Parts: sequence; C-alpha cells; structure tokens
Amino acid sequence: MNRSLAAIALVVAVLVVGCSSQSPEPSPAPAPDRFGAPVPPRSLDGTAHAARPCSLLDSSELRQFGLEANGRVQQLPYGSPACVWSGPGFSREVSVAVVVDRDYLVDTYRSRPTYQVFEPITIDGLPAVAQQTTPTALTCTVTTGIALGQAVDVSSTEFGSQPSPPCETARRVTEVVVSSLPPVPTK
Repeated sequence: MNRSLAAIALVVAVLVVGCSSQSPEPSPAPAPDRFGAPVPPRSLDGTAHAARPCSLLDSSELRQFGLEANGRVQQLPYGSPACVWSGPGFSREVSVAVVVDRDYLVDTYRSRPTYQVFEPITIDGLPAVAQQTTPTALTCTVTTGIALGQAVDVSSTEFGSQPSPPCETARRVTEVVVSSLPPVPTK
C-alpha cells in the first residue's frame, strides 16, 4: 500500500506542479524581412512634411541647388505626394517626397534587382541607398530610412550638354532635407 500511496502522491504532485506552473512565454513574432535594408539607428519624424513636401526646401536652398522656387506637387506611383522643382531652362528637375505610411527603404531594397546602380550610403548617420537604372542614366534617386516606416525619397534628373552627376545632386538635396527633420517625439 505504501507503493500505491507513493505513486498517487507522485501523480498528484506532477498535476499540481503542471497546473500551477506558468505557461511558457510566447515566442516573439519573427522579424519582418527587410531584404537587407538596415534599421535606422535613430528616428526622425517626417509626418509634418509628408502632405506638404514643398515646405522642405526654402528659397535660398533652392537657389543653392540651381532650382526655381515654384515647386509643384505631383502624386507619385506609390501614393505619396512629391514636390517637383525645375532648374532654369529645364536644366535640372528634383523631386522630394516624405513617405510615412510604409518602410520605403525596405521597398527599395526589395526592388534592388531592377537597378544596375545600387549603392548603400549614409545620410547624416542614417541608412540610405542611391539607385539608377543604368550607370549613365540621367536620373538618380536617393532613398533614406529616417525611422521604421518612414523615408525621404529624392530624385534628381540632369539635362543639357554638361549635366551634373544626378546622384551627387540627389545626395546633397537629401542631406539638407534630412537635417531639417525633427526627432520622433518621445512618449
């Protein structure tokens, strides 16, 4: 009978421990695939300019880049509005958009195979990439991750007999835009 009582006691003990133990912590959700896109080490807030991209550059900055002050808003294929400025005599065209409703840097990395030029760079400490369809393309786009789910997208198209390197123009404009954005407010 001692053996029976010991077996029952062991079963009861196992059941009590099993019922009283905490259930294991759920495993964290897998990280979304970033397609190689780095995570921004800090977060800037572009929401104030997303719907008003023409507010991103002032008249002195536009002159610095050889652009006329009459920017026009244009809806981009991915849904965000961009401000498009032209140089005198249509020598240059620059567009700037702030994307705040998706991780556009990840989208850019996802479409990496469509670009012959895809150069990861850093803008003010933030991950960015300069991309062109071909090395001799007249247009270059610099996409910068300013926070998880936010990006600045700047395209420069150069025209004329002596065009400037479009990636250099796009990078310089991006630096000015990014430097003007505030940090994401802390909660």
